[in-house]
Amino acid sequence: MIDGDDLKAMRLNAGISQQGMSKKLDCDRRTIHNYELGVSDIPSARLFQWFKYCKLDISVLLNQIKAVRGEASKNGTSKLLDVISVVLIFGPLWHSAIVTPLYLSLLGICALYGIYRKDINTTHIACFILFITTLNWAFFETSLINYVTPDENKVLQGILIYGAQLLFSFSITLTLIFRVQISRLISKSKKISITHFDGIFHWLYLYSSMIYLLAMFEDVAYFAFEMKSWTLIHENFEGLVYISWALSSATLLNMIIATKEFSQDNEETASK
Repeated sequence: MIDGDDLKAMRLNAGISQQGMSKKLDCDRRTIHNYELGVSDIPSARLFQWFKYCKLDISVLLNQIKAVRGEASKNGTSKLLDVISVVLIFGPLWHSAIVTPLYLSLLGICALYGIYRKDINTTHIACFILFITTLNWAFFETSLINYVTPDENKVLQGILIYGAQLLFSFSITLTLIFRVQISRLISKSKKISITHFDGIFHWLYLYSSMIYLLAMFEDVAYFAFEMKSWTLIHENFEGLVYISWALSSATLLNMIIATKEFSQDNEETASK
């Protein structure tokens, strides 16, 4: 296994300072310091980036994974390791510059498809999520958050940043809980009704809200109480949020498929 001393040796051998590595991995210096001390584990995505910037050959690691997979095939766990290997290799692609536009685009496509199919329930759910998520993205992408976050007070800065994200996420949660009522306020369509999927969406964003809340508590604990080992959420923050995005997208797609099949069944029944 690769430990903190190994990471430090790789970095020094490549002639990269801790500050330089933090800029390359888009994190702060304390994170690099914690990795090398073994205080926190480096996520797989950053581990592969570390290898890349230190100009190491990752084929050795991949051969080790292949060997483990060969052993695992004997006890039926090879499929699971196949998935893990793919996650390890493509983990570095999990970056907000890639994932966020993809997520917003998928939400937009689902909304447009709902309009095309005249499925008002799918359209409203996709549009509600898309609207609030876009506001959240724009708020941070345009650096508006920087006007209200003081650089000199790290505790307040963390509270405002994570608090803003929590507010947007919880707004989506409440909107989805009262989705039918809100839909009926903005549309007189008789097709508005609660679906089997309505009971899923708000739980996904409630989960996201909990991640933002825990991240805020962890940040306060780190800066206000010097609890340097509390970095679990910080080190895996984006991945934890992306889980809810992926599940939300999958639920929307399943809703579209199920609604289409239900409509086709109704048409076949009516034709008989």
